[in-house]
Amino acid sequence: MLYISVIIFIVGFMDRRDFVSLFTAMPGAFVAGRIFSKAASEQSSPLSFATSFVTISSSNPFYFQLSNGDSYIVNGPCLAGAADMSTMEGYLKKLSSNGGNFARVWLCNKLFEVEKKFGEYDETQAKKIDQLLDWAIKYNLKLKLCLDNTRQIIPDQAAWFNRPQYHVENGGPFHDVDEYINSEKGREAYLNRIRFFSKRYGNHPAVFGWELWNEMNGIMCKGLREWNDYMLPQVHQLFPKNLVLQSLGSFDMEGRRPDYRYINQLSSNDVAQIHRYIDAHATLDVCMAPMDVLSSNAIDELKSYHLHKPMLLAEVGAVLPNHTGPSELYPLDTEGALIHDMLFAPFFAGAAGSGNSWHWDHYIDKNDLWYHFARFNEAVKGIDPITEDFIPTKLFHQRLRIYVLMGKNTILAWCRDIDNNWRFEFKENKKPEEINNETIDFSSIVSSIKTKKISIYSPWKNKWTIALKNSKVALPPFKRSIIIKVEKHA
Repeated sequence: MLYISVIIFIVGFMDRRDFVSLFTAMPGAFVAGRIFSKAASEQSSPLSFATSFVTISSSNPFYFQLSNGDSYIVNGPCLAGAADMSTMEGYLKKLSSNGGNFARVWLCNKLFEVEKKFGEYDETQAKKIDQLLDWAIKYNLKLKLCLDNTRQIIPDQAAWFNRPQYHVENGGPFHDVDEYINSEKGREAYLNRIRFFSKRYGNHPAVFGWELWNEMNGIMCKGLREWNDYMLPQVHQLFPKNLVLQSLGSFDMEGRRPDYRYINQLSSNDVAQIHRYIDAHATLDVCMAPMDVLSSNAIDELKSYHLHKPMLLAEVGAVLPNHTGPSELYPLDTEGALIHDMLFAPFFAGAAGSGNSWHWDHYIDKNDLWYHFARFNEAVKGIDPITEDFIPTKLFHQRLRIYVLMGKNTILAWCRDIDNNWRFEFKENKKPEEINNETIDFSSIVSSIKTKKISIYSPWKNKWTIALKNSKVALPPFKRSIIIKVEKHA
């Protein structure tokens, strides 16, 4: 009884997620089928998915909600750019036909860059963005639009992450990126470009949100914090109906934490985001861990900042050491073991949607893995995370890592085979074993008498089965992973 009393005392002074974190730290108009369910406590307006804006739920700030009252679980990858517009539409169409409702696109990519000469905005390029947003409406997608990826300003037209048209030798006003970031004329130049987008797209419902910069801690100068303190509120004023957010580079070393904590705790930054990759050059051991551990740990990092906003693993993938290219694992992963974990692990760790995978061209499209978005969609179909008020936790098991979302009416559990990961499967050529005769004991979190229905979903077979109503759930044979859905009596 003393133990119970202490827990009740703590709950009274902590957010529910902070409370559970104490224990877990120990050893697209696509209704229903589009991850887009109706909140039980709120009536939806006649607004469709296409005409609704993405907002943050006022009753549960960890999750997104459409302006028509429907909840919105992010499901999609980064589609930063493409070789041409036809290829881009192909990506969007494949994503949409497989249940995706979200993509991240760079407006600073050469396909869409409107400012080829400093201060001048190319109408032909802008019409490409018009077309992009028309496609988003057509395919029932919300697009996060990234505005800048500059890390340096030098005359060299071929240099990476460069804005050469801004350099004085090419007719621009800046000698280097420091002047662009830390001067009044630099901030005004940035805002002039954003004002162009605001006038043209400021009331567009296909826009999920405006991301000020890609991995801004990569800029080759100081001023990151001061720039964001100033700029995030300014951009909010230009896009009052859209989310405004910021991103930082891959969290692959301890030294990233101070800036990550600072930027993600800013109230003017609507969404907490983190990037992470399998990378042998990283100094954090978790960057060479199984993909589900790497991904869930990234969300745990954001949770450690005691945030009250949606969280996303906004870039995730695998790279050659120090991001010198796409991973050598990709050609071997023809079944999508990596992308499966990238999608499921963040959501089951408490994120507001799937992980947003990178390498859409070298990996997802090349291996034809778009169907994994449909499998994620199916797994969370009919789930309203806002009214469920999910708390992420874990159950301990000898053979499985079990990630659990405890809701008011539903418990979701994603079970991942401990003996299967990218190292075993692709480095040591150990194929995933079929797991038989395993049970999961839910008695510590729900009693049999409270259980209304238990469903089991195999994302690898795309098959649902019904289990006996018992606190100890017998699992059917499966490989790699399986999902359990426990529906409770009111």
